[in-house]
Amino acid sequence: MKILVLFVALGSVAVPCLAQEEFESTVLQGELWLPFEPIAPGELETRTPDKAKLDALLAEMRTVFSGMIYGWSFTYKPSDKARNVKELLEVKPIFEIQQGSRRVEVVQTRYDTKNSVLTVLFRYRMADFESGRRNSWSSFNLDQCSGTGFSPVVDRYESRVEALRQALKEAVRNLLRPKYGNKPQEIKGDALLRQVPLYSIDAGRYRCTAGFQVRVVSVREYPLQ
Repeated sequence: MKILVLFVALGSVAVPCLAQEEFESTVLQGELWLPFEPIAPGELETRTPDKAKLDALLAEMRTVFSGMIYGWSFTYKPSDKARNVKELLEVKPIFEIQQGSRRVEVVQTRYDTKNSVLTVLFRYRMADFESGRRNSWSSFNLDQCSGTGFSPVVDRYESRVEALRQALKEAVRNLLRPKYGNKPQEIKGDALLRQVPLYSIDAGRYRCTAGFQVRVVSVREYPLQ
C-alpha cells in the first residue's frame, strides 16, 4: 500500500533518545503542509496563498510548538468489552502559545504542483522562561516513548490534531504494556512532544508518528474479583 509522506521534521529523525542539546535549543522549527487543488492551469506558481489556509496552518503549528514547550495532560481509559467499558481519551494543553504571538514566524512557503501541496516552514523563538520549561523536561528521569495514530481525513486541522492525540495514546500503551499484565482501568499523566511529528496520508487517513517525554502520574487498576 502506497503511503505519501508530506510532513517532515527539519533536521531531525525519529530516534529513541533526544539529545540534550536539542532540549537546550532556544529555537523550534518545522514544516506543515496543506493539500490543495489547482484552479487554473499555471496558476499555482503565482497564486498568493489563501489567508484562511495559512491561518489554519498557523493554528496547527501553534498546537505543535505548544506541545513541544508546555506539553499536555492526559487521561486514558482503555476499552474493555468484558466490562462494557468504552475507550476514553482526554488530552488537554497545559498551556498554549497565544494566538497572534509574533514569536511564530513564517520563514518560507512553497508549492509542490506535482502533489498539489502547499508547504510552509515555521520558526518559533522561545522566550527565556519557555526554553527553561522545555529544558526542564530533560532534567527528570522520565520515560521516552513513541506511537503512531490515525484519523480520517475530514478536517485538515482537527483531523491531524486528532491523529497526534492518537499517537500519544499509542505511545502510552507501548510504554505501559510491558509493565502491566492486565489492562489498567485508568491512566493519567503529562506528556511533552519531543520533536515535530511526521505525518503522511494513508488510504484516506492521516498517519501521525511522534515521540514523547511522559510522566505517568497514576495508573488505576481494576479491583480484584
